[in-house]
Amino acid sequence: MSFFTKFSLKNPVAIVILCLLIAVGAVFSATKFRQEQLPDVDLPSVTVQAIYPGASPNDVLNQVTVPLETVLRNVEGVKNVTSQSQNNFAMITLEFSFKDNMEDKKKKVEDAITNVKLPTEVEHPKVSSFGTSNQAIIYSAVQVKGNTSQEELNDIVQNRILPQLKSVDGVADVKASGLTDTGVYIQLNTDKMKEKHLSFNMIQQVLQANNLSIPLGEATLNKTKEPVIITGKVDSVDNLKNVVLSPEPNKVVLGDVSDIKKGKDVNIISRTNGAPSIGIDIYKASSANTVAVSEKVLESYKAFDDEGKVQTLIEYDRSADVKESVFSMAREGGLGALFASILILLFLRNVRATIIAIVSIPLSIMISLITLKYFSNVTLNIMTLGGMAVATGRVVDDSIVVIENIVRRLQTEKISKDLLLSATREVGGAITASTVTTVAVFAPLGLLQGISGEFFAPFALTVASSLVASLIVALTVVPLLAWGLMRKRVPKEHEMESGMARTYKRVLNWSLNHKATVLILSVLLFVGTLPLTQLVGVTFMPETENKFLFATVEMPKGTSLSTVDELSRKIDEEFRNNPAVETTHVGVGQQNGQTVEPNYANWFLKLKSDTDTKQLMADMKAKIKVEEGSKFDMYDGNGGGASAGLDITVTGGTAEDRKQATEDITAAVKKIEGTSNVNNNLQEGSKGVQLQVRTEDALKNGLTVIQASSMLRPYLTESQIGKVGDGKSASDLFLTLKGNSLTTLGEIGKMTLDLPTGKQIQVKDIADVTQVQLPGKIQNKNGDEYSSVTGTITSADANAVNTAITDALAAMTLPSGVKYSMGGSTEDIQNMMSDMMLAMSVALGMVYIVMVISFGEGRAPFAILFSLPFALVGGLLGTIVIGEPISISSLIGFLMLIGIVVTNAIVLIDRVQHQIKNGLSIREALLESGGTRLRPILMTAIATIFALVPLAAGIGSGSIISRGLGAVVIGGLVTSTLLTLIVVPVIFELLNFRKARAERRDTVAKVAL
Repeated sequence: MSFFTKFSLKNPVAIVILCLLIAVGAVFSATKFRQEQLPDVDLPSVTVQAIYPGASPNDVLNQVTVPLETVLRNVEGVKNVTSQSQNNFAMITLEFSFKDNMEDKKKKVEDAITNVKLPTEVEHPKVSSFGTSNQAIIYSAVQVKGNTSQEELNDIVQNRILPQLKSVDGVADVKASGLTDTGVYIQLNTDKMKEKHLSFNMIQQVLQANNLSIPLGEATLNKTKEPVIITGKVDSVDNLKNVVLSPEPNKVVLGDVSDIKKGKDVNIISRTNGAPSIGIDIYKASSANTVAVSEKVLESYKAFDDEGKVQTLIEYDRSADVKESVFSMAREGGLGALFASILILLFLRNVRATIIAIVSIPLSIMISLITLKYFSNVTLNIMTLGGMAVATGRVVDDSIVVIENIVRRLQTEKISKDLLLSATREVGGAITASTVTTVAVFAPLGLLQGISGEFFAPFALTVASSLVASLIVALTVVPLLAWGLMRKRVPKEHEMESGMARTYKRVLNWSLNHKATVLILSVLLFVGTLPLTQLVGVTFMPETENKFLFATVEMPKGTSLSTVDELSRKIDEEFRNNPAVETTHVGVGQQNGQTVEPNYANWFLKLKSDTDTKQLMADMKAKIKVEEGSKFDMYDGNGGGASAGLDITVTGGTAEDRKQATEDITAAVKKIEGTSNVNNNLQEGSKGVQLQVRTEDALKNGLTVIQASSMLRPYLTESQIGKVGDGKSASDLFLTLKGNSLTTLGEIGKMTLDLPTGKQIQVKDIADVTQVQLPGKIQNKNGDEYSSVTGTITSADANAVNTAITDALAAMTLPSGVKYSMGGSTEDIQNMMSDMMLAMSVALGMVYIVMVISFGEGRAPFAILFSLPFALVGGLLGTIVIGEPISISSLIGFLMLIGIVVTNAIVLIDRVQHQIKNGLSIREALLESGGTRLRPILMTAIATIFALVPLAAGIGSGSIISRGLGAVVIGGLVTSTLLTLIVVPVIFELLNFRKARAERRDTVAKVAL
């Protein structure tokens, strides 16, 4: 490593220019990063959705879901296939591994379903994948302003605002709720059709034929070729009424046998702050910058606001969270750097030496920024920023060791480039080994499965690149700055050995003479700390507090929209009267596939920045009461107070047994404290009309079953047959039978069908018309039916709640053949613990291998490893002090400690070995090295601790990696550093017992002579 130092001292101009280029490159790179709240993580699933208008759940299952599932199970890498079949709609979800590329899997799924034969009425299946970048970045609402009517608002949103927003660069999708339906609906009256001798098929064919524009060719007019088009297009609702269905002498127009109206009755009501509104959610493209897209969207909204016809309300803007995260992490990193700088100044008592040491902080971070931008695809998010904040304390360590050694040497030697080279080389091996070991612990993060591994990969990459950069800075820039700043002003001489060093040497000497006592006390301390694990809870992801909440009301199935709306108004008023709530947006009626469920109402609540969300939820839940049979619940933006989810899958047995077991489990889980929003996916069925084609009778009339089914389908569902428009705007045109004209099953059976032969028959001639009970939803997993119980865990200790649930379910007696399995946070925590134990084991092995290579033997590295158990002691104490459960963030902190803690021991033992080679005995080398290395060891440890204090104290707005990780690293460093200075030398001498004993005997013999 001395090559870097030699090059730096020989080429100072080149190093200065290089530093300037790094500064410019870092500023440029920082402006080019995509700013996001979370890392880009693709969830390992692909979803296929298909719409089958008018089909029952059984028809959807047999004709759509099963054919698609059969093909999709053969897609390479698929782990599980789950499906939902309900009225008009099928959804199939394929689960893959996190290591798979979801874009590739999505393409393979699209290819797989290309040749699947589905009924002609089924719309082409839509394939989609999801990830953190697929979430809405803006929740907004548009309301009337001034004299603008609700109809005008609908027109402005539909024809101006939505197209404008969709055209914004970086916007992938815009979803609106509360828009008035603009379709044109023709409701045929069956009695009048019979009177005029008209069939459904005949009217449909006439309408489709009269709503076409057909090019015939070209004609030359005035020496210019112009296209000739024959058109029968209908351009208005009034003209539609006059479409001739039957010519003279018994002329019949469409208006004679139908009611024609524009739009349906409202099936979803949207209100913001109590007033009617249209909700608009903005989704960005995965490659777009959240902040940049948000700014462009807000500019578009401002332009519409300035027109004075509408007013827009921004309920949630993710870019504000992104900006706050950037500012918060930058502030915490800056405060950490300031605290570390003050500490270094107090130890070195020299301003110039302090400046030289802390220059590694900005330089290392800038090199890391350039590396991340041009050698990886990470974004600027809370994980990369958190990595920089955590690295702030550690990147200065190498520079501290180098400059401290230079300052120490300058107390007795004259400054020269040779001295700087020698002083840097003297500690170069130690800082290289310590940095490489710290970087090495991040390699096992690749062993983490699931979302935790994906989330922490950018964090590990940031810290690792910063540490490597800090090593290079310490070996090049620090010696060069020492030559430039100390050449004419050598630090004042201080006492070679401080009082603290002398005291430490006396304690160390006593410890070396009483090894058994030291080791017994150390073991008792370690073992005595283990029961503390019972005081610390466990959760998957640490708790974060978003300043928005969600609420939902579910009323009994069949409740009218107006009844739900009446209740929602009362609840909405309660929300708006709460001073902590800034904005309320409620949607009455819930879209479920292609069906609207009117018995639901859902709220988005924007809160003031100083709101205690948990307390607000508790207060509102206690205050808002609904009638028996209805449900009201609230949950935060994480899906639960501690971001932990419940997911219990129930399989086996008969459908009735499975239903009973699911309901019993749901009731049992609801009783457990710390759970919220507990529901199951069972849905009540509904009555429906079934037309069962009689094959023999259909064939007698020249029809196959498929032909007969396609002729009967229009009687049970709306048929889109074209568009109506004037060239400026167009509305979809639907044809349906008027609901009250079919009052009995007999009326449906008497409907006429036109055969290809020209003959007319009735529906009952080829099909049985019956009323049946239809299932609400059919759910399969890998071909077998299942049901599930889901909810959220509001307790910070998710593991305790999961244990209570496990015990409660174990005590239940379920119907024969019915089984259940727990997923959600239970599975997440189990995987987290097993993966992290494996990662830590691998990290220990890698750290030991690196040290063996660095020291050239195995006993010294083995002695250094004894500093690690005491890091666990401090880490647990730190977690208890801040009152947070152990989470993936905390465990990453323990993993980091494996690399950080051995750093101090390496610095100490490296000098011990050098002194032994220089002729000192083992005891003398340990005492001399302890006194010499005490100051840099304490400086590096305390500098790291001080740098992490803002993070652990939660000064920022909070993030996934904040308090838990900071507290673990600080606690582990405090205990391990203090005990490393005693235990590691004791173990080192114990491992070299024979040689040390022989040396002591020789010393005694020489003294005796």
